[in-house]
Amino acid sequence: MAKPRHVHEIYIRTTPERLWAALTEPGEVRRYYFGCAFAGPLVVGESYRMVGPGGPAIDGTVVELAAPTRMVVTFHVLFDVNAAEEAPTKVTWGITRMNDDICRLSLVHEDFGGLSATWAITRTGWRVILDGLKTWLETGVEIGEIPDDRADDTVAPVDLNAEEHRDRAIEINNDTWRLIETADRSADDDEAMIRSAYAAAYHWSHAARRTIANDARAEWLLSRVHVLAGRPGTALHHARRCMAAVRAGGLDDFDLGYAHEALARAYAASGRPDEASVERTAAADVAIADPEDRSIYEADLAAGPWFGLPDD
Repeated sequence: MAKPRHVHEIYIRTTPERLWAALTEPGEVRRYYFGCAFAGPLVVGESYRMVGPGGPAIDGTVVELAAPTRMVVTFHVLFDVNAAEEAPTKVTWGITRMNDDICRLSLVHEDFGGLSATWAITRTGWRVILDGLKTWLETGVEIGEIPDDRADDTVAPVDLNAEEHRDRAIEINNDTWRLIETADRSADDDEAMIRSAYAAAYHWSHAARRTIANDARAEWLLSRVHVLAGRPGTALHHARRCMAAVRAGGLDDFDLGYAHEALARAYAASGRPDEASVERTAAADVAIADPEDRSIYEADLAAGPWFGLPDD
């Protein structure tokens, strides 16, 4: 899966040479870069530092300079305590002449990883810088300080690995359901279905914004695939874990209902009809507030396999 990155393009009425100067000369950079500027000349292979009104702001290494079309630097934030602890990222600037007086400026900021305060800070910061650069070059007037109208949009570290785990969990969960719904599954299909359910559970256990409901639903899915694959003992193990998560989280509504359903189906598959009947009755008695959810739930509860369990 592709790692997160920031990609911006903006068209500016200027020449490549003028735009290059605005990106590299300290007196120009200070006009739009929150008052920051390079502390010395940029030299390929050497370090650089940007200093602002509050002191050192950014440092890194100059990777590539190809005036007036391309500049690549590593980028390490100094002004934020969380970001300062992170590894450097990479910023690539590209200048393309479109005609005699229009240039396209591209910016790609990448190589974020782990707990990335840098990603969160630059998510909106680059937009302000690019708009300020365009305003300066086209009008000769600094854009100045822009009021922040997003007081609730706080800059906080973002665990990009956890976000990727969440995306993978959703994707693999859907893959598991496609296998569940496959008609006439082979033994290999059953094995793939089980492995897929375990993979989904693994990614949910590391996912961003994970709750105990995600744990319960992952256990439910594991119980279901083992039932379908004819492995009742393992299905019962995961059904019990599903109910334990539901109880620990104080979950109700369909999470509670499906936990009872998983136990009922696993008991039935295990040849324990009395316990299965108790759990199926408990599942039917769970109150589900939303009528549409209730309809879906009742249809699932009525559907097989029930392994010969008689209707109550």
